Amino acid sequence: MPLYTAYGLQIDSELPLPGLPSDSTRPVDVKIRFGSVPNNLPDPLGKGGYFEATHDAFLFRVNTVARYLVVKGSSITIDRAPESHEDVLRTFLMGSAFGALMHQRRLLVMHASSIQTANGTELFVGPSGHGKSTLLAALVGRGYAMLSDDVTAIDMECQSGPVAFPSFPSMRLGTDSAAHIGREVDSLPRVRYTDKYVVPVENFCSEPLPVHAIYALGVHDEPDIRVERVDALRRFSIVANNTYRYGFLDSLGLRQFHFKAAAQLAKSVEVYQIIRPASTFMLEELVDRLGVELGQPVEATQKQEVG
Repeated sequence: MPLYTAYGLQIDSELPLPGLPSDSTRPVDVKIRFGSVPNNLPDPLGKGGYFEATHDAFLFRVNTVARYLVVKGSSITIDRAPESHEDVLRTFLMGSAFGALMHQRRLLVMHASSIQTANGTELFVGPSGHGKSTLLAALVGRGYAMLSDDVTAIDMECQSGPVAFPSFPSMRLGTDSAAHIGREVDSLPRVRYTDKYVVPVENFCSEPLPVHAIYALGVHDEPDIRVERVDALRRFSIVANNTYRYGFLDSLGLRQFHFKAAAQLAKSVEVYQIIRPASTFMLEELVDRLGVELGQPVEATQKQEVG
């Protein structure tokens, strides 16, 4: 089976993961296989409408698609429904299933897009619908390399400081946003239950980067765009409130770990708030303003063989 690389992990997957970088020289960290998965876990620590978990195992159910069993941060078993398509299987694998796996591996998993700059990586966080992916597409269109679209995983145990890992070289974009990177979506797979498509990204940074800063997206009733430094008291809440799949943490027994990791990240990097008018996105003006803060794109990004 081909080997793939994502989030700093070497992945041996029975489900094809096209577009991911490949590096056959490293040992395997995660195995993904098709197989039988139970409907329930014995004695779960917690459960939600579509998942349940213990310290070591996470069961994720998607009706008419599959059941995913994630164990000890090292394996994912997919029990697929007969009518499920591989594109849909990958959508949920690369979302909640990988999110749970990275939580199990004691990474700080942020609901954030991220790009490469000369200073490292900059993260963009904010509620769904605030334009993280649209802003990311516009920045990639201006020459910045993407590290991750919706989810950024951070290792908080590096001696040099927090390090973010590259995810998948694709974005989930609507038709208008995809135009910023010169892509039409007619032939691309659509993300289930949304009006977004899985759009491949060529300008992709495949190397881990130190986390330089976090930018929280917000809106106001004024006509201008503002970039404001967040004081120390508010940094922790921004990091904690933008954790990916925050509701998984109690069920996985990770609330104490998460509190310490979020507090450490909040102390380690600068946090800013980007505030734009609520009435209009002002995307080009926003990217112009951010360009002043971020500096010029890094011209040469690391390239690896694509699997």
